Amino acid sequence: MRNLVFGCLLILLSFSSCQTKPPTFGDILASSYDQKLFKDFDSTAYFTAVQRELKNEKIRFFNPKWMSEIADSTKGFTWIHGQLLTGGTDTLLYYLNRADEHGIKSSIFHTEEIQNALHKLKKNNIADLDEAYTVLAKIELLSSDALVAYVNMLENGIVNPKRLYGRYFVEHSRYSLNKAKQLLDSNLIVSEVIHEAQPTNAYYKKFQQLLTEGNVRSEDYNDVLMTMERLRWMGQDFPEKYVFVNIPEMKLQMIDDGAMQQIMNVCVGETENKAYAKTGENHETPIMSGTLDRMQVNPVWNIPSSIVKKELLRSVRANPSYLESRNMVVYNLKGQLVDPYNVNWQADSVENFKFKQNPGFDNSLGNIKFIFANPYAIYLHDTPAKQKFKVSNRALSHGCVRVEDPTSLASFLVNNEKEASKIATEIKDSVNNSRWVKMKQGVPVYLSYYTTWLDGDNKIQHFPDIYGYDERLRVALNKYVIKE
Repeated sequence: MRNLVFGCLLILLSFSSCQTKPPTFGDILASSYDQKLFKDFDSTAYFTAVQRELKNEKIRFFNPKWMSEIADSTKGFTWIHGQLLTGGTDTLLYYLNRADEHGIKSSIFHTEEIQNALHKLKKNNIADLDEAYTVLAKIELLSSDALVAYVNMLENGIVNPKRLYGRYFVEHSRYSLNKAKQLLDSNLIVSEVIHEAQPTNAYYKKFQQLLTEGNVRSEDYNDVLMTMERLRWMGQDFPEKYVFVNIPEMKLQMIDDGAMQQIMNVCVGETENKAYAKTGENHETPIMSGTLDRMQVNPVWNIPSSIVKKELLRSVRANPSYLESRNMVVYNLKGQLVDPYNVNWQADSVENFKFKQNPGFDNSLGNIKFIFANPYAIYLHDTPAKQKFKVSNRALSHGCVRVEDPTSLASFLVNNEKEASKIATEIKDSVNNSRWVKMKQGVPVYLSYYTTWLDGDNKIQHFPDIYGYDERLRVALNKYVIKE
């Protein structure tokens, strides 16, 4: 291919030096592939072939509508004009044929068809211009489609997690038509684009290495591919310091400088309905991330309206003294503190009252809660129900994450020995004075869902699929990934 490029340059230089009419694209093709028939290359006829191939290949494109608009906007010349004679197509095929390193079938990227079309060009196996137009159109359309799909899959994952799960709350971007056009219409260097698309997440690379070296047992293979897909959704690598909650493992890890400082049990959300339901009926802890930047010692619990309507009102209507026994107070629609014994609890309006639980030994949030900004009222917190950390199935909260050792977590977050000691004393004494602590530097937190992960020795671990997420993902990946 390098010789082809060199030959094209010589042709252009010779025409320039003689001050004659510059070569047409057909002249360059004719010289590059040593076929005179290309000298009669006609752009209009070629574009007709592009439109014909759009219809013929429609069923095989990742996004037929995109390909139709891309071909219309560029008159079918984007790929063959910029990549055919500069080695871009060969580079693309090189990477596509190694898609198995990511557990992805190379065949879904039209590799055989592109290779066959290139072979015809290089071996002079083209009978006439009509066949030439068809071959070039195939290369144009299939290469463009494959590049966009491949880069999108590596950067953002094969499938869109937000279409799979109702409680996937991590920001997730995917290729749009405009972004695809910008990519193909740019001064595209295929090797650079694909290199930049390769996942950089350290855990992804570890799983990928196990995969390519053949160190994944057949019974673990499909589970590893699902984990790699979930890591592609995440995109970027983990930072140097962060808090990692793996929901299926029901544990929290504190990581600093790439090393685990401590691990503890947590309680996560329970679920009774399909885990991907969007009705709001479930309590499973959502997949999300943020920055832990403040905590409240001896917190006030603002009881969510969902808990009020589904659980609390039932107890209060049966016995108004329930609120006092649980150290709770209630505010009416005007924000006024009211006497629970003077309220008509059967009225519909009480469903919109605000309920709070004051600080104390029986507060449902325990003696401290850890906050990261999010619109879903999800946070990490202590709990008075310490016995729950001893059971094997700890999926029993209303969605927030209960932590077993809040003192250690607070110390890790504030990173200040004096402040950490003060918080530890306040937690131990269970005083009723509520206090906010703002961290000088926030710490990223990830509420993640990995049923297959790696231990400290990079050995594969498995955890129960407590929310039933795996099967839905397995089905979605079925036609794209290599099966063991």
